[in-house]
Amino acid sequence: MNFSRKIQLEKFLAREIALLLPFYFPVKKFGLVNVVWIKVAHGFDSAKVGVGVMRNSHQFDEVARKVISKIQRELNRKLVMKKVPKIILELDRSGEILEKLEKLEEKS
Repeated sequence: MNFSRKIQLEKFLAREIALLLPFYFPVKKFGLVNVVWIKVAHGFDSAKVGVGVMRNSHQFDEVARKVISKIQRELNRKLVMKKVPKIILELDRSGEILEKLEKLEEKS
């Protein structure tokens, strides 16, 4: 396995998904939405994406199920690969980044 290819793919997916998230997870409803981590599986068949949201995290799964096919379609157009990894969105529950973002929001 070529690890540099995997790292490049992770960086590309993180960047592209981060650009798409605000369109599907409205800022007014979820606050700041960002890609916290991404892990591409061996063989590049799937990619788990940890997403951090500031508000309404209990509604994340419902919205993610509705928009994942749209996000996947966008990535399929942009990524030139024999087989594009299946994207799996997961809510990042680590809380560290969310706490920092909430503090930033309170200051502004």
